[in-house]
Amino acid sequence: MKNHNLSLFLVFVLLLAAVGCTTPRTLGYLLDMEYNKDYPARPAPELTIQIEDRLSIQVISENAELSAPFNTLLTLTDLASNQTKQPVLTYTVDQNGDIEFPVLGKIHVLGLTLKELEDKISQEIISRGYIRQPVVNASLDNFTITVIGERNAMIFPIEGKSLNLLQAIARFGGTNGENMNIQDVAVIRTENGIRRAYSVNLQKKDLFDSPVFYLQQNDIIYLKHKGSRMSSGARNFISTIGIISSFASLILSYLALTK
Repeated sequence: MKNHNLSLFLVFVLLLAAVGCTTPRTLGYLLDMEYNKDYPARPAPELTIQIEDRLSIQVISENAELSAPFNTLLTLTDLASNQTKQPVLTYTVDQNGDIEFPVLGKIHVLGLTLKELEDKISQEIISRGYIRQPVVNASLDNFTITVIGERNAMIFPIEGKSLNLLQAIARFGGTNGENMNIQDVAVIRTENGIRRAYSVNLQKKDLFDSPVFYLQQNDIIYLKHKGSRMSSGARNFISTIGIISSFASLILSYLALTK
């Protein structure tokens, strides 16, 4: 009888240990990365100019009078009346990939990086003899990211020239791993009139090599829901019941054999 009670006690201890170790591993990020191991990291690519992008461009020189025409649009009426307008710094890329720039006229900018655009305008100004050493600053005004979650969505502008997927999700407030499907995060990207959806698994280190790990202007991140929502308490209860049932079957089998 004592041996029988001891056996029941040992089974009960194993049951408690099993219940205490039921934390699901599926909730973690980057599960296949190992500690103290080096992985190659690629730098963030430079943003390239797309159709309908809004660009801010400013030309600076030692002589402000020389650079002023490149920062202001003047009409014939303005010239006749000797009036000037406020500087116009924002240019929208048309469907042909061009912008209409003061003095220089139409410039093809599609596919250029901001640095390449600055160099192109600078070389045009120099080659035409307007300014010997101009300084051109260009920035992207529509670098915004949209994140759509289970209950809310957010559109936020990006300061700087790079943002990665994990940073965007963290800024949104995380994925709430119990409700979000972090194995299938969708990133929807539009480039030159073509829209494509990518799937990223946040549990795999391969996400760093995804073409959408570094985000581009107007990317949309969709944090998918796993399905029918269930409270964490209910999930733990169901998991525990399943384990108890399994061990109960073992106990009954053991008792049947020891009779």
